Amino acid sequence: MKKIIHILIALVFVSGYSQKEKGFELGYPSSKSSSLIQDKNFYLLTAIQNDKVVSQLLENDSVFKTIFNKQQQELSSKLNSCKDSLSCLIKGYQFKEKELESIEEELRILMKDKKELQDFVKNNLRPSGKYENFKNRSDTELLLKAWQVCAKGMNHIMTVYGLGEAPQYAKMDSVSYDVHSEFYKGSIFMWSDFLHNKKPKGNRLFFQESLDFSLSLLYMNHRDEVARYEPLEEKENKKAIANLKQVNFDAFDYASVLILGNGPENYQDRLSAIGKLNLRLGVLEYEAKKAPLIIVSGGHAHPFRAAYCEAIEMKKELMNIYHIPEENILIDPFARHTTTNLRNASRLMIAYQMPLDKKSIVVTNANHSDYVGNPNFNARCMEELGYLPAIILKRLNSTTIEFVPKIESLHQNPIDPLDP
Repeated sequence: MKKIIHILIALVFVSGYSQKEKGFELGYPSSKSSSLIQDKNFYLLTAIQNDKVVSQLLENDSVFKTIFNKQQQELSSKLNSCKDSLSCLIKGYQFKEKELESIEEELRILMKDKKELQDFVKNNLRPSGKYENFKNRSDTELLLKAWQVCAKGMNHIMTVYGLGEAPQYAKMDSVSYDVHSEFYKGSIFMWSDFLHNKKPKGNRLFFQESLDFSLSLLYMNHRDEVARYEPLEEKENKKAIANLKQVNFDAFDYASVLILGNGPENYQDRLSAIGKLNLRLGVLEYEAKKAPLIIVSGGHAHPFRAAYCEAIEMKKELMNIYHIPEENILIDPFARHTTTNLRNASRLMIAYQMPLDKKSIVVTNANHSDYVGNPNFNARCMEELGYLPAIILKRLNSTTIEFVPKIESLHQNPIDPLDP
């Protein structure tokens, strides 16, 4: 059995982290905009904006020009004719099926003979790792898939934070206002007027109006969770990253102890009773010297628009109650679901160059641990993320399971815009 596990880990490592073969480059200087929320949700669009040659190619393309001009006319008309109908207005920003087909067809045509676009995929999208789940696709298909992810993400944001439809996790992630109120309708119309008529247009890219509107909806709803605490490596995780350089991982059975959160359901408590139990269970594993550091994972998820970040509070508890040094604690302050607990921990391990072929352990209460170790958890990961963020291995006890991270965890997911 041990031999099989070691073979599995080796396969995950070799197939998932071969930079030369698969394109991902650790430390690649990713494209950046003035909005971290945009970069984390819509990297493709940021990369296009930053590449003058590619952006001009798309701006000057006749098909994309037509789409841009048609939307400009439609929005001008809707701002005058829709009155207080949010549905009427927002349809002007959302991508329609035929429009998406035209965009994909034109991108496919351009990829055939436009070297600048081909180089853009090879030299930016692939090494960035932002669409790592598509790494085995052709360059053309990777570009098309990345665009589909962005278009679907923008449409989803407009549906949830513009029209008030329930997201997958409505108790945590829904719109902040009553979308039927005159206040919210008026707010959206005024923001739309500002974006369309008053905000200087930096480009004429076919997606820009929809992108600006989507980001504004998140801003209006105070949904900036994904940008809080960044850059982590210069703030909350700075001491732990510096300490990682001194760690001899070979001296430990595991690379890390990942402790999952369990957020409170009221606005007074910073940690729940079960959340505190999870910490105690994780400390037991750490004090047994099974791993050199602890990763705590949990964002502003519980209760709705929580004031406190669970990972921040977990770190404080570890330091103040259990006297664990700050340099031995990494935090993930973004995760909102169990799937992203594992995914975000994997992202930290990749970014901070921890040994990806070495097992870690995930610790949580018995009920939660049963869920993580159940095949249904893998099925949920595939449904919500499109891949497995980690390979779940052996159960050590009722609250502890072995796992190894997967490189696909780098893949962006704007359908969950608060933690993509």
